[in-house]
Amino acid sequence: MRRRTTARAVGVLFIIATAAGVLSVVLLGQPGTELPREAVIQGARTTTTGALMVVIMAAAIAMIPPLIFPVLKEHGESPALGYVVFRTLEVVLVLPGAIGPLMVVAVNRDPSNVDARLQAAYSWSQTYDAWGYPTSSIFFCLSVLLLNWVLYRSRLVPRLISAWALIAVVPYLADGLLVMFGVLGLSSPLHTVLIVPLMVNEMVLALWLLIRGFDPATPPAGARGNEMPIKAY
Repeated sequence: MRRRTTARAVGVLFIIATAAGVLSVVLLGQPGTELPREAVIQGARTTTTGALMVVIMAAAIAMIPPLIFPVLKEHGESPALGYVVFRTLEVVLVLPGAIGPLMVVAVNRDPSNVDARLQAAYSWSQTYDAWGYPTSSIFFCLSVLLLNWVLYRSRLVPRLISAWALIAVVPYLADGLLVMFGVLGLSSPLHTVLIVPLMVNEMVLALWLLIRGFDPATPPAGARGNEMPIKAY
């Protein structure tokens, strides 16, 4: 029963994180796009809400590792710890994404030297888009590799789901590296093409955890190794 509750909670958090991330893009606009000052002033409430979505996404991501760690630990303590570390680093790098938009809103509330300060706020946002986003994506991909390697080996969920993730993480990681080195922009259609397969996979995993949970018949790795052979007489 406890494992089923954990699976449902993790599934809900995956959905919340993804939904908040999508809403943040809708409300804040495509990363890397510089809005006119008038649009920022008129959309201050929308911008603030978008920044709040980033915070909610980060909070949901941060809650997943401690919930799923006991389950993963039964099938490999090292990858379970690695998953916690990489997701924590991802959260640290995601949170600054809310600062740039809030800086822009705050600057527009103070008329003194607004143009120079507004440019500084935009510069912060553009710097984060160039480095913060791709770096957080890389740590996310590393966490995906560890999580789905454990899931694939343990059969806690159907192997098709974890194998899908292990394949889809490759274009997602390539996208992060291409953005980091300036080869690909976040507004490029190719960016969406590269990240969608893994995003869909994460939603499929979330729905599976909500509906079916972890496979209750899957024994811990240690238990499988310590099983006594049955002798025939």
